[in-house]
Order: sequence, then structure tokens, then C-alpha cells
Amino acid sequence: MEFRKINLNELDKLKNLYDYENFEEFKQKITTDILDKVKDLYILEEDGKIIGEIKVTYKSDMPNQTIQNIRVYLYAFRIHKDYQNKGLGQKLLTFVINSLENEGITEFTLGVEDDNEIAKHIYEKFGFTEIIDRQSETVKGNTYEYNLLLRKSNTKKMEKLVLKFGLGNKILKVTQIHGGLSNRMYRVETDKAEYAIKKLNNKLMQNKSEFERINFAEKVSKIAEDNGISVVRALEFENKIIHEIDEDYYMIFKWNYGKHLKPEDVTDEVCNIVGELLAKIHNLDFSIIEAEKSKELQIKNIDWNYYANIAKEQNKYYYKDLIENLDMLYELNKKTNEALEYSKNNLIISHRDLIKKNIMWNENKPTVIDWESSGYVNPTVELIQVCWNWANGDVGKFDFDKFGIILNSYLQNVNNYQKEDMKKLIYANLWEAIEWLEYNLKRSLCIENTYRKEEIDLAEEQINYLNYEIRYAMTQIEQVADSFRD
Repeated sequence: MEFRKINLNELDKLKNLYDYENFEEFKQKITTDILDKVKDLYILEEDGKIIGEIKVTYKSDMPNQTIQNIRVYLYAFRIHKDYQNKGLGQKLLTFVINSLENEGITEFTLGVEDDNEIAKHIYEKFGFTEIIDRQSETVKGNTYEYNLLLRKSNTKKMEKLVLKFGLGNKILKVTQIHGGLSNRMYRVETDKAEYAIKKLNNKLMQNKSEFERINFAEKVSKIAEDNGISVVRALEFENKIIHEIDEDYYMIFKWNYGKHLKPEDVTDEVCNIVGELLAKIHNLDFSIIEAEKSKELQIKNIDWNYYANIAKEQNKYYYKDLIENLDMLYELNKKTNEALEYSKNNLIISHRDLIKKNIMWNENKPTVIDWESSGYVNPTVELIQVCWNWANGDVGKFDFDKFGIILNSYLQNVNNYQKEDMKKLIYANLWEAIEWLEYNLKRSLCIENTYRKEEIDLAEEQINYLNYEIRYAMTQIEQVADSFRD
């Protein structure tokens, strides 16, 4: 398959995609518009057959659709019916946006009708989240009203970062590689090198404590790096690791060419390395820095009935699961509180999130990323978390052999390990899951704030996953505790 601009001598192939009222009239007009640089037409081709298209308008008579050299209008977004539901439309849209951004375009508009939920969901994933106008169009005698959506690119702001800190003379390519509930991560290729640039959540960054948390985490990662642990740390410029550009906040990292491991790629050798790695982190002396323990271990009672009732009022599809699990959630909340209180007797500073997505691998050499959760933790609580994740308990395929390899590797390499009540501390490890469940319930139900549909969808994906993970973890507690006693 090939993504590219169309050649004028192949316009007749477009009849394969759409039944034009008067194709010759369309062909003459689009030819003139392309030659006059008023429009462009991007296509997806396979075996000489055009199977997808997006038209681009650079200059429009309609208000708000275009701004010269800044904003373009995207329309006639089509994929041949035989190739739909394969993600090709999103790939074509990504190609078009990236191509135009490389030409300096920073804003994009498109229209979507109120009842086109599938299209709205896709466009929101691409950042088309702001409704800037209500417009209409007549096609084949039918008039359609639609909302004009706007997407603003981060490229221009990133160019300022690149030039300000000498990362290159120009940006060659920007690709969004992660978009979660909080931050966005981009792979940025300049004429000098490649970087990972994290755009931080503006709402969170209004809180001074968020700056303190991120800066503390960088101190933790620096001590780890100084002691021979391979890490990815934020680049420092002007004695800062958080950089403000036009009221947005960014962190810059050198690009790491390693890969994340999938559950099926976690070998016995990997488990042995992970156990040793965790032990090395726990052996480090972090006495020259400290965090506020009171902020790291917040014990609270969650009102699950409150969330279940609101979910029912809003007719959320997951509310029945919540109601069915209420007794379990209240009991689990009670046990996690007791476990957290017990865990305070033995605390160290550590990474606290050493799961699969936070280690990059070059062959069998690990590099630890995302230190932003760093803080005080009971070492056994973190050990249980690491064993659970890397033995694939997080995907419902817990492997006790791998669990044992990680555990034994850790115990062979850690200094002065203190034996504790394993069963109780396993419940402490589940606190993060129920706290994250509450957080996502708040976002899904728009409690405290109103969220975009994209964020609500992400929150509800997490709710589904957490409901499953918590139930599955509860079935494994006895056996995991027994493994620690052996």
C-alpha cells in the first residue's frame, strides 16, 4: 500500500470510490484547484487501485475553515467499502496530517454531523476536539448540517523548543506515540537527532506540587544513573527539566531505540534480570533526598455506593458490575487501608512503577523510564507489584514459575531484606488498583470536571480493565502469599 498525493493523469480512478453526479465537471474543477494550489488530493493506493482519499482545501470561502499558511480544511474522507474497518482511514489521516505539518501547517478543520458517532470518536482521537462553527453543505440535492471541528498542532511550539535549546535547526517529523489520560508523548525527529517530547497536562501543571513531584522523580533517577542503572532522564536546560512554551509545558528526552516487551516475550532470563534490577534500585542510598511521606500514603475510605448510583443515573454500561462488586470493593478497601498502615513500618524510596511499559530493552539490557511515580514505598509491596506484572498477572495469565524466578533473583541480590506479613502486604499492593478505579470513575462520570469524549472513553477502558484485574487478583492472593512463605 502507498500513501501519496494523486497525479492529475489518474483522476479517473476516483470513480472507483464515489459516484459523482457529473464526474467530468468535478475532474475539471479539481484539476484547476490543484494547479492553482487551492486544493490537494491525498490517496491510498493498492495494486494500482485507489482505495482511499482525503481532499485538502488551502483557501475556502467558508468562514473559519482555512487560514492562509496556517489552517487547512480536510474533507471527502473516503475508504473503499471492501477495505473498511481495517484502520486504513486512520493511517491515511495520520499520513495527511504529518505531511502537512512538515510543510508548516499547524491547524486543521473538518466537518462531522451530530449523529456520526464513529467519525466523532475517531476525530477526537486525532485531537479534533474544539467546535468552532456550525456549517452546512448541499450534496446531490440534500443539505447536511455539521459541526466544524478544529485541531491545533504542537509542531510550532516544539519548533521553539528545538531552536531554543539547540536540538536542531528544523523539525523533520513529529509523531504522537502516546496519548493517555494525563500527558501526550511525541517522537520528534530533527536534522540533528531524535527526541521524545512529553507535553504535560496543563490542568495538573497549575498545581505547584506537580512541579515538585516531577523534579523529585528526576533526582531519584539521577542517583540511579550515577550508580550504574541505565535510565532515561529528562534533558536539563537553564537548570530546568520542565520547559514552558506559550503556556504549555514540555519535558525533553533523548530518544531510546529499545523496545517494550509483550507478555509473550517475557522469558525466564528477562524475569531474572528484572528481579536483579529491582534489588539494585532497593540497594541504593537515597538519603540525600527525601519526599513527604504523608503525601505518598493516603489512607481513605471510598464511597463506592456514591459512584454506583451516579453510574446508574447516567445509564453507564458498567454500573451493574459496580453494584455486583460493592461488597468486594468495600472489603478490599478496608484491607488495603490496614495493609498501608502496616507497610509504613518499613519504607524506602524507589521507582514504584517498574512494570512492563516502563522498561525499554536493547537485546537483554534494560533501561528504566518514567520515574515520575518515584517516592516512598514498602519494598515488599513493590516486589509483589513487579512479580505480579512481569509474571503476566496483569493480563490474567499469572505464571508462578516466572513469579518464583523474579522473587529468587531479587532475594539473592538485595541487601538486608526484612521479612514481613506477605498476605497483608499483598492487599497494600491492590491499593493502587482501587485508587485508579476511583479516579477513572470520576472522569467517566464527569465528577469535579467535565471531560472530552476521548478522555471519557479512555477512562471507561480503564474501568473495564480494572474490574477484571481486581477480581482476578483476588483469586490469586492465597497462592501468591504462600509463594513468599516458601
